[in-house]
Parts: sequence; structure tokens; C-alpha cells
Amino acid sequence: MSFRFNFSSEELESAENDSTVRSSLDNYDGLNITGKQPIPKPFIPPRELVLNNLNDVLPLTLIAERIFISTCEQSILYKRHLSDVKFQVAQEDNFLETNYNENTRILELAADNDIVQGVYEGGLKTWECALDLVEFLSKNTDNLNFEGKRILELGCGTSLPGIYILTTKNPFRVDFQDYNEQVLKLVTIPNILLNTLLCPKTEDFSNGTAEIDVPECVNLLDQLKRSRFFMGDWNGLIDTINLDSEQEKYDLILTSETIYNTDSLPNLYNVIKHSLKRPNGIALIAAKSIYFGVGGGVLLFRQLIEQDKVFGIKIIYNEKAHVKREILILSFLDCLA
Repeated sequence: MSFRFNFSSEELESAENDSTVRSSLDNYDGLNITGKQPIPKPFIPPRELVLNNLNDVLPLTLIAERIFISTCEQSILYKRHLSDVKFQVAQEDNFLETNYNENTRILELAADNDIVQGVYEGGLKTWECALDLVEFLSKNTDNLNFEGKRILELGCGTSLPGIYILTTKNPFRVDFQDYNEQVLKLVTIPNILLNTLLCPKTEDFSNGTAEIDVPECVNLLDQLKRSRFFMGDWNGLIDTINLDSEQEKYDLILTSETIYNTDSLPNLYNVIKHSLKRPNGIALIAAKSIYFGVGGGVLLFRQLIEQDKVFGIKIIYNEKAHVKREILILSFLDCLA
């Protein structure tokens, strides 16, 4: 089934043009059904994306935009501009002498729908709860120590929360998962490189964007091999990640805007429960209080957690916009006791 987050197709790009963590995002009004006929939900099986070269991932240049994080000390993250994604896909279509490929299909779906369940799950855009999560992480560095830790971002999309930790907190590793392989290749991986090895300079920016050359060097691939990348459904993801021991599990799991679909809540929770390290691992879930049209939101997710009696759950962040946004923290109950 397809849904809209109350943005028009024109706003898909204009929202990406905004380089601050607020502005038009606060006009968000939940998740609404478009009125189109339901699309039968397919299933993309989970698998690991193994990168042996970057020839089919990166173009020769990337167009970057800045995201300003409002903290005591202002931080800046960089992400690929959506127009640059569109340009790369158009170029690939021309090269392949075809008018349609899987990347084109994802872009078309993203223009018409914020999500199409089981097909495209919204990963090309940066949603406001992801930015809430970055701000929370940046303001709580004294309470959250990520140095040497293993971290996983589920439903990462443009992956700014995971990238913030990767580039500022000296973790052991940060792994990334998104439903769509195209999202990982078109935005997640470019964003990681923009914030690590490519590092745009302030003077490079004009009109809010900068064109960054992508050198042909082994360092880019070496940087990416410090992380693992997973794609596909959460159902079966645990077997794909294949965490053989408690020590290999994650100290921190991040996720934002992923609890909108009631059908997927058990699978998401199952990944968190079986991938988080005991006894001190924590999960941070950033979400709207309610997602109109599909019934997901904080209340149902909390009920699922409380019924299972494995985790304690606490609200640690509130943003009272038109639809309230929250960040939840999960900690093992046996640790809290």
C-alpha cells in the first residue's frame, strides 16, 4: 500500500533543499493514505551488500548540502542532494540505453509516495525524527559513551544519526541497514564518504550546495569496509547479520521513523531484541507519537515492549510539533534491576 506524509511531489525536492533541522519539516501532519489502490506487499529478502568496488555506486562528482545541528557547539553534517541522485540515475539510464531501471522506479515511487510498503520505504529523504535523534546524540555526549562500541542503524536511509556517531565518537564500527539496496547505494554510502574522506570545505559551498570530486582511490573502499551494509526486510535479518556471540552484538541500535507500520513492528522489535548486547546495550527509537492512516506510533510500540517484559522503556525526548515527536530508550530490565 502506498502512503504520503502530506508532501506534494514538488515538496519532495524542496524539503531536501532545506539545510536546517527545522523549517518546513515541522508542518508534517502524519502518515495518510493516498486513495490509490492498495499494492500487494512483496518481500525483499534480507542480505548483506558486499562492496568489492565502487564503480556501480559512485559518480565522478557528488553534489553535497549542509545540515546544521543546533547544539552548544554548532555541528555540520553533509548529505547528498536529491537532485544529484536524479541526475546520476538519468545518466545511468542513458548509458544503459534503457528508459527504465530499478533506480528509476525507486525515484518515481519517491516522487509520488513517501512509502510504498514492501517496495520503497522512504529512504531517499531525511525525516525530521532522524534529525531529532542527531540533536539528542549531540547534546548528550556526557551520558552516552560510544568510543569503541558496535552500533547499528536500522532503516537508515540517509543515515545521519549513524554517520554523526561514526564521524565524532570514535566507535569500533557502525553498520547500516535499509530496506532498499538503491537507497544504500544512492544516499547512505555517498553520505558516509561525504562526512569522512571527502569532507567538503566551507568555501566550496555556493547557494547551499557544493560539487565534490570523487577521487579514484582505495581509501574510499577501505572506509566503507569498516561498516557492514544490509538490505531487505527485517524478517530474517538476524540470520543475515549472524552474530555468533554476545560480544559481537551491538552496544547501541538506532532507528528513526520506522514504527509507522503496525505489521512490521514485531519484526523490528525482534531484530532489536536479538541483536542488542546484554546487559548494557541500549536502543534509541525516534518516532512520531502517531502515524495517521496506518495506526503505527509510539503507543503501540510501547505496548509491544511492555508485554514482552524484556526491556524497560522510557521517553527521553519530546518535540511538541503539530504531531508530537519522541525518542524512546530501551534498556534490558535485568540490567535496570
